[in-house]
Amino acid sequence: SLLTVSHFQDPETFMVWIHFHAPQKLITSTDPLGPADVYLARIDVEVDSPGPTSVISSISLYARVGIVRIHAPKDLQTLPMLAKIGTTVKQILPLKNAGNIVAELKIQTDESSCFAVKPESVSIQPGKDVKVTISFTPRDTKSEIQSLLTILVQPSGPQYEMVLKGMLDRTQSNSNTSSNPSVNIPPILSNKQFISWGGVCLGRAVQQKFTLRNNSTSVTHQLRLLIRGQDQDCFQLQSTFGPEERLSSNRELTIRPKEDICVRVLFAPTRVACMVAKLEIKQSGLRSTHPGVKFTIPLSGYGGTSNIILEDTNKLSDSYVITLNDIAPNKISTIAFSMRNTGSRAAFVKAVCFTDLQTKTLMDPKVIKISPDQFVLKERTREVRCVNSCNRQKSRSECLKHFH
Repeated sequence: SLLTVSHFQDPETFMVWIHFHAPQKLITSTDPLGPADVYLARIDVEVDSPGPTSVISSISLYARVGIVRIHAPKDLQTLPMLAKIGTTVKQILPLKNAGNIVAELKIQTDESSCFAVKPESVSIQPGKDVKVTISFTPRDTKSEIQSLLTILVQPSGPQYEMVLKGMLDRTQSNSNTSSNPSVNIPPILSNKQFISWGGVCLGRAVQQKFTLRNNSTSVTHQLRLLIRGQDQDCFQLQSTFGPEERLSSNRELTIRPKEDICVRVLFAPTRVACMVAKLEIKQSGLRSTHPGVKFTIPLSGYGGTSNIILEDTNKLSDSYVITLNDIAPNKISTIAFSMRNTGSRAAFVKAVCFTDLQTKTLMDPKVIKISPDQFVLKERTREVRCVNSCNRQKSRSECLKHFH
């Protein structure tokens, strides 16, 4: 809708506000999301006269309406952190946009708390994820501090909340415990705080690995690794014994001073869904009265993948070719092609036109345009897309299309 014109001091200059009101659409949090709705319109500028008139200028209007859904690992609904007074510990929080439009997020904690978050503002494309860093710096002797992390979808919600739980590390320093080597247990370090898999085809398994390091200069540690959780059968530890490889849900290993050990975790999904578990790493061979190493690495993975093929095109060995015929100056030429998702999961598709595929030089959208240029294609569905060419020069235009 057009609002009242506001005049400036210069009578030849004025401003017009255009408001877009998205229509109401009832959808639950469990409903599958299709592509975002696209609304097109145009503003024509004409001279207000009693006689015949023509359009002076036109302005195209484009709006996308969809849903933002923010996902975080289920094991991180409450984020525990442990630190000594005056020191800072950090933890990575992965956030995924499972919606069908871009998510603009504002992330913040209580101003008076001992927690901080960076960055405080992020933008996440549909189907993509970002990582934010949560830091905890205890300032007093309270044994436990709780705060609330809020994630607000701009400009008007929804809002997500996560509990931050900070605990004071009261373990004694090495100088006080050096006389008792059994209590002086250096930490075991890991280069990953969580492990996540993207889409994995059903019937296939994908391996990821992380490294454990014994930070001690003199103590050898016995560790026990155990996978637990609601989908623990989908995750397994992979070990090598000579020429033989074994898969199991638990494993014991010995790690010598300053030694690095590579641990391999296999994910084999059993259904098209998000699956979660956790890998517990504990110290074995210690009495319950002695402190030891104990921490958890969250595991998460998605079952099923998308597979995009183009139809009504010429297929080459590694690409597709579409030929635009009858290209003439100031004439719009259109060609249609079909896109099919033969996979088991919805796909986020982005279409980009290049003048040079090697250098990734973008083409002027006024010459070659695909609309919409990004959308969600549901599993086992097919959609038709059009390529529009408007050549403003007396030469033939060529479009190189690359799909991410």
